[in-house]
Amino acid sequence: MPTVSDIARKAGVSTATVSRVINHNKAVHQDTQQCVVQAMHELGYRPNMLARSLRKRQTHTIGLVVSDIENPFFTEVARAVETAAYERGYNVILCNTDESLEKETMYLDVLFAKQVDGIILAPAPGDHGFLKDHLNRNARVAFVNRLVPSVPCPSVVGDDEHGMFELTQRLLAGGHTSVGAVLGLRGVWTTESRLAGFRRALADHGKSLNETWLFEGKARRDGGYQAARALAAMPNPPSAVVAFNSLMLDGILEGLYEHAPRLVRQIEVTGFGFTPFARCCHSSEQYVIQPTYEMGRTAVTLLIDALEGRAPWRPDVHVLKNRLLDVAPASADQIAVIGDRPIAPDALKQSRR
Repeated sequence: MPTVSDIARKAGVSTATVSRVINHNKAVHQDTQQCVVQAMHELGYRPNMLARSLRKRQTHTIGLVVSDIENPFFTEVARAVETAAYERGYNVILCNTDESLEKETMYLDVLFAKQVDGIILAPAPGDHGFLKDHLNRNARVAFVNRLVPSVPCPSVVGDDEHGMFELTQRLLAGGHTSVGAVLGLRGVWTTESRLAGFRRALADHGKSLNETWLFEGKARRDGGYQAARALAAMPNPPSAVVAFNSLMLDGILEGLYEHAPRLVRQIEVTGFGFTPFARCCHSSEQYVIQPTYEMGRTAVTLLIDALEGRAPWRPDVHVLKNRLLDVAPASADQIAVIGDRPIAPDALKQSRR
């Protein structure tokens, strides 16, 4: 393997100059730099990034630990984090916990053992007391989408309570007398915030929460699907149902089409996220849209600014606004019918492929 001395001889410069080019320590004349880079290329030299990172105590690598990569929300967050980190000269290692605290604990141990500079974490349900050991060693962890009030880390979240409150208010003001909900994981900050907004909207309209119309979706597509089966078996289902995330939104629509297509016309299904499946079904004219990309970028900025000393490290909660998306209603000729199942043209095209 070629050495710095080999590069210096081939480029006709000192080893100190080669070192400056490799480590970007001091300015080197552009012609000299090009000569050194050309020599490195011809000799097949590859710098030892691990050794260099250990000397500088910085790897320019951050970890991103998400709770469910199947959820399109976290896919978009990952995209935003990778893009923003790359712009700042950092690499990203992605880990998926599947909502398992055990896997989350293991991944954080592994990432810090690999000398990542910091971690962006969407925490799984459970006790996060183990994080305090990392924080006591000056580890840098920033929460995204969910927060853990007992752990002093900066957090980037959406105003989920208000988003759910506003959406439920719209449904009730629009004439719905009974509204159900497909819940995410109990105990998780997002679920509890959205449930609080749901309860508050009902109370404002003089309605109490009907537990019969609350379905434990557990943030999974199958949870929405099972909620649809339960709705199909009800003699008097609610006239509207709100899904607490986009996976469950797709699951409930799929379940209704398969088990009770008549209910697709009778129940307005909406929630957090406006998925391609929801676009095809035309089940609602309003959805909560989260600032997903902005969340990822903000978390990266908070983390890297602190790592580079550009900003102090504070356990502040940064709340970004969700928005209520209004969708133009589908006209009668936009809906095709297969048997007794209404289906939108885009979905019909998909079924023919």
